[in-house]
Amino acid sequence: GGGGRPACVARLGSATPGPPPRRAPNAFRLLALWQYCRCCPAADAMGMGASAPTKVPVDPAPVTLHVYDVGRSAEIRAVNSILENVGTGAFHCGVEAYGREFSFQATPRGSGVFTCIPGRCPSHTYRTSVSMGKTQFGESEVLALVDQLRMEWNGTCYDMLVRNCCHFCDLMCRRLGVGPIPLWTRNLAGAGAAVKGAYDVAVENLYPTLLMGCLSSRPPDHQRKAQATSKAAHVPAAAMERPRQRCFAS
Repeated sequence: GGGGRPACVARLGSATPGPPPRRAPNAFRLLALWQYCRCCPAADAMGMGASAPTKVPVDPAPVTLHVYDVGRSAEIRAVNSILENVGTGAFHCGVEAYGREFSFQATPRGSGVFTCIPGRCPSHTYRTSVSMGKTQFGESEVLALVDQLRMEWNGTCYDMLVRNCCHFCDLMCRRLGVGPIPLWTRNLAGAGAAVKGAYDVAVENLYPTLLMGCLSSRPPDHQRKAQATSKAAHVPAAAMERPRQRCFAS
């Protein structure tokens, strides 16, 4: 038009002003925001905080002690049936956790810790099972514990009275937080260990002082026989006759 503004000026004047350009956040603002997220409980609840990682809760797992009659003979089962009345017996034990049974046995080399199907140890006769409660250990933690026990329990160190399968199961249950195992499964070995300990002390104290001294003072057998033969050859026959006993009338 004649007196109007140019079209380009009209378009520029009618344009709506936009927001100011955003400034890039500097290091101080980022540090302040990070500290706020760490200290503010609401920000931590929304996942903005840098909280420490928490352990995933594990459902408690049952632990079972499987008890066997030692060996496969019917005689042992009969003996255990009698000893059961007085709260003892000759037993083999295994600990079940997460579907596996762990126990200890004598081996010529390496670890004596072994695994089998729960309740089906091939070398012994199943008798009963005892619930030991529940452990807070996860499956990976139980397997790590077993690996540690494998290094501690060498098969060559097996001892029927002081380091057998019952002692192993008792220790494993204690470390799982469910022990100790029932006394009747291990008190026969405990009684035998006490007798063995007393015997060892007696042997250690008596043999060096008395028995070994007597043996060292005695001549060998062949020397004693030679000495006896030599003495018999020099004794007169009259002296070897037994003197007659005289009877006196009262």
